[in-house]
Amino acid sequence: LLAHLPEFMVPALFMHLEALPLSPNGKLDRKALPEPGALQDRPFEAPQGETENLLAAILGELLEVPQVGRHDNFFELGGHSLAAIRLVDRLNKAGLRAALNDVFQQPSVASLAARLVNHAGQGEGAITVREGGTQTPLFLLHEFTGLDFYFPVLGQQLGGDFAIYGLPGVPAGQAQPRTLECLARYQIAQMRKVQPHGPYRLAGWSFGGVVAFEMANQLLGAEEAVEFVGLIDTHVPRLADQGKARWSGTHALERQLLLNCSTFWRTQGPAAAEKRAQLQRLESAQADFAGLLASCREHGLLYGLWASMSDAQLLHYFSRELAHGHALAHYRLSPLSMPVHLFRAEQGSDSLPSLGWREALPTQPLSVIAVPGDHRSLMEAPHVTAVAQALTEALGTCSAGPHTGYSSPVAIQTGQAGHAPLFCVPGAGDSVTSFIGLAEALGPEWPLYGLQARGLDGAGVPHSTVEAAADCHVQAIEALYPQGPLSLLGHSFGGWVAHAIAARLEAKGRQVRSLTLVDSEAPGAGGTCGQPYTFGEALQRLIDALQLATGKAFGIDPAAFAQATDDQQLQQLHAAMVGSGLLPARSTPGVLDGTVRTFATALRTVYRPQLAYSGPVGLVLVDDPRLDALANAREHAGMQEGWQQLMPRLALWQGPGDHFSILKVPDVFSLAAWWHDGQALQHGKVTP
Repeated sequence: LLAHLPEFMVPALFMHLEALPLSPNGKLDRKALPEPGALQDRPFEAPQGETENLLAAILGELLEVPQVGRHDNFFELGGHSLAAIRLVDRLNKAGLRAALNDVFQQPSVASLAARLVNHAGQGEGAITVREGGTQTPLFLLHEFTGLDFYFPVLGQQLGGDFAIYGLPGVPAGQAQPRTLECLARYQIAQMRKVQPHGPYRLAGWSFGGVVAFEMANQLLGAEEAVEFVGLIDTHVPRLADQGKARWSGTHALERQLLLNCSTFWRTQGPAAAEKRAQLQRLESAQADFAGLLASCREHGLLYGLWASMSDAQLLHYFSRELAHGHALAHYRLSPLSMPVHLFRAEQGSDSLPSLGWREALPTQPLSVIAVPGDHRSLMEAPHVTAVAQALTEALGTCSAGPHTGYSSPVAIQTGQAGHAPLFCVPGAGDSVTSFIGLAEALGPEWPLYGLQARGLDGAGVPHSTVEAAADCHVQAIEALYPQGPLSLLGHSFGGWVAHAIAARLEAKGRQVRSLTLVDSEAPGAGGTCGQPYTFGEALQRLIDALQLATGKAFGIDPAAFAQATDDQQLQQLHAAMVGSGLLPARSTPGVLDGTVRTFATALRTVYRPQLAYSGPVGLVLVDDPRLDALANAREHAGMQEGWQQLMPRLALWQGPGDHFSILKVPDVFSLAAWWHDGQALQHGKVTP
């Protein structure tokens, strides 16, 4: 059996009986079964060292065993999965970093103690499910609770010559991310402690599949290779999130506790009628979380693991679930530039064979593999063996897709020889066409190129880091213009990318004649960019920007807009843009997908410059018409101070107009004149 099953699934002792003892009604009489005597047959050896003694004491208390030796096995002592969860909790309380996988892999006191000693000094992060291997490791993502219980169950059944790691939820004591994007960023950071660079393999059960999907999105956006994304019975968010209101509001935490308790007691039949009635009374009482939790304890409404958890642990548990629910309800899917594997439980609903993925993302390459069981039983014996086999087979066929590469700069005007070209980076979600007015204002002799953001056309994954975007743009510049001086200009968020490009070109020995930042926030200044926006919040920012740019009110109520689904929000924005003449009436909301995706990605991007730029730099300041003079002065001072910390040679210019009009007639002529005055003409032929 040891050749085919994990150690914890192999019986500790086989006993031969002539016949099973039966009760008078013909059923098995368990009380009449003989005692196995397995524990008495093993010589007792006392625990050694502080960790073994502590572990033995905890095991004795949990499993009600009077004496625990260093070679005693947790499962032979009567341990099971629920007891394993309690053991891990007790060990973590005692200051020993433990995970469920440790108990399953090292079930004896001595071996588990040795594993815990090896964990000492390590921070939170990835859990080792299986070590070694010559192939790319696999990372498993936690399900909705954030617990790690399924990692060893699935991991020990997987074939293949690769290491397996589990990524549990954000631990207690840390702020819980309220968006999928932030949660994925956190998990990527934990993963990179084990594997700094790709190719990556990711898989997640249920909610974990959505986390894995978003991680792949961000990794591809950071120019990392991703070989595999596996969704294990994962529904698209709109089929599982239960609506935005469910996860927000004053009593959301209390609702989560009551709902979880009610869900359990509804399955317990007539005997639990009083429990269900008590829960209804508690719901009407509207107590705060502490009071509600105390009442649940008093009336025996907490069950299983919850009954043994402290108030602080339960607060963390339900707060984390609440954060996960909020993140799921506010997440919008966008296609990846790689295949995705969906492992669908056969006993699930037949109405959506792809669990909504093909309907939500028609262009997403998707393979659907049927596996036995339902949503929960697929992680239990015997179904988990088949799930692991299907996952192993899919992993055996995966490979990293072709590198996306860079897009060539868009020639706005080719200019004349003798003039160093100007490369321009537009703001978040904007097009390089926004620089047409600048090209006309500078005059036809200046070569001017636009560096378009990837994904704006809806065909690619937007860059998720400034550094990745800059690296691709540098490649594009060098392919077009391999030598000679050049200038850079970035508008708004494009200023961050332009700064990173300038620093990289300077590090390569290229002459950057000037860097111009047009109304661009300083990195890390706590401004608009680099914040944890939900999809709806990012879309509201886009609405504000479009209203400022056009001078037209869209008539969208922010409160009602915030509660709408992502599809409804996109439809409202599309209708407003059609009504304002920004889009043709025959267009569909899908025409906005690329713009919205790149805009939202840019807003969430955090930039912490690692490379310095020491060349000439100018910062263009303009007023925000929505602010008074004092507020504008504060904005300008913060922008100036932030950039000067990075580039002491910063030159300032107060321009006319606002954030958008500075690139339009007539204000753009003032910008062009100021920029032109600061340039010294480059004599001689410029190599195109």
